[in-house]
Amino acid sequence: MLWSCACVIPLLTLYLMGNMGPMSGVLHALPDDACSFNLTLRNFQPILSWEVKNRSIVPTHYTLSYTYMSKGEDMKTVPSCTNITRPSCDLTHEWGSTAEMYVTRVVGLRGDTELVSCSGTIFPDTDMSLEPPDFQIVGFVDHINVMLKFPPTLPKVPDEEGLWRYLSLVIEEVSGGIVKQHNLKINENTVGDFTYVINKLIPNTNYCVSVYFEPMDLRTINRSPLKCTHLQPEQGSGRTGF
Repeated sequence: MLWSCACVIPLLTLYLMGNMGPMSGVLHALPDDACSFNLTLRNFQPILSWEVKNRSIVPTHYTLSYTYMSKGEDMKTVPSCTNITRPSCDLTHEWGSTAEMYVTRVVGLRGDTELVSCSGTIFPDTDMSLEPPDFQIVGFVDHINVMLKFPPTLPKVPDEEGLWRYLSLVIEEVSGGIVKQHNLKINENTVGDFTYVINKLIPNTNYCVSVYFEPMDLRTINRSPLKCTHLQPEQGSGRTGF
């Protein structure tokens, strides 16, 4: 989900002015130099990426810092995202609450010269794009095994719940134009190679399956491509989804 830091609210502007202080020898970003931010939960890892809208500004490396809007603390530089060459940062061990508003700042540099500084607010509950997990299906006579690929453990940040805490995975079963939904609540036990069984299906019938994490805004659903199989009438026969 993309959004521009050009729409930062006045409260954020005052906050940043009070916490960053004056800078000398810095090329301050103009309004049309704003960045677009994209927060994606990929394999339960929150990945923040950004893009400088003014294509004439090409930093060679970036530094990301952030703080919590609710706590009013100084900006904290992310050690693993300091002087990095890629325009993205893995915040798995930094961000762990969907209810928190994070104030972020990205500085783009070329050598020792700061070319651009972009700031914005990020609310994971509404701003985070949810990538569906990898999965495979195997069809039998009257049921389908949906084999989901989850991490061995779900990441957590000390004193925070984890961005996955309130996630619900929707498994859509499609056959003959009819869509049925199966909901799987994510918790500490939905890890590793996890199998969900869709039962009471009709033998000798085509079925397709898609999965997605249910977002707060249903207009932003990110479904996986359909995977299909034809159930066989013979007992014990199986056919891997394609």
